[in-house]
Amino acid sequence: MIELKHLSFSYDDKHQILDDISLKIGADSHKVIGIMGHNGAGKSTLFLNLVGELKPTGGEILVDGQPVEYSKKGLRALRRKIGIVFQNSDQQIFYSIVKDDVAFALHNLKVPADEIQAKVERVLKELDILPLKDRPIQYLSGGQKKRVAIAGIMVIGSEWILLDEPTSGLDPDGRLRMKMLIQKLVANGQHIILSSHDMDFMYEVCDYLYLLGDGKILAQGGKREVFNDEQLLKENKLEQPWLVKIHQKLGLPLYDSEQELFANEGRKHN
Repeated sequence: MIELKHLSFSYDDKHQILDDISLKIGADSHKVIGIMGHNGAGKSTLFLNLVGELKPTGGEILVDGQPVEYSKKGLRALRRKIGIVFQNSDQQIFYSIVKDDVAFALHNLKVPADEIQAKVERVLKELDILPLKDRPIQYLSGGQKKRVAIAGIMVIGSEWILLDEPTSGLDPDGRLRMKMLIQKLVANGQHIILSSHDMDFMYEVCDYLYLLGDGKILAQGGKREVFNDEQLLKENKLEQPWLVKIHQKLGLPLYDSEQELFANEGRKHN
């Protein structure tokens, strides 16, 4: 569990990006947690605080009941527990060949060479990119690069994975693959926290959501209750998912996915 206690952060003394936030993430066995908010709401700043790239200017972060320590040793332990995949995967890919990049963190941890090879191949296989292991990074698609970045986190055993705009730049096939990948990560025991402007994607994959605005948590809850509040979403420059819109405007049941909608409505008309 990740707990924020009166967390605040500002880059200067004039404007609080995060303002006295207290919450417990994953406290109720939620597996995929969404952080919503308009540009400038503080989502990326929150993520950077969670992985120790930024240090709170007020309050504290606890992981599994222990306060984060900002020593070199403490941050190394934190990043083994919580990993982040940035919106632009190129920000965290340093090597030119897939297998070398995924192995980077393990070399830093002084893991034996034979163990590194086994771990890298296992993770690449889990992410369905084992055939890419000898491929130059420059020839990968955006979706493939995101998988390589995720592999670099999974290989060190991170329990929590933060995904910043995971569908950004992906075509419909890549978006579907990302959805399936998140489901696979959850099945493997990982916890996911993601931020996205793709409300349809958030609706389909998240089981709990937080709405961040003006540095504060404005709403939280299950996807059905959070996304049903059309006015609050509009005030925060966000749109309702299309499944919620047709539920409210056309009176159809509120389905969890497009597939469920078509399957159930199709049966009614047969």
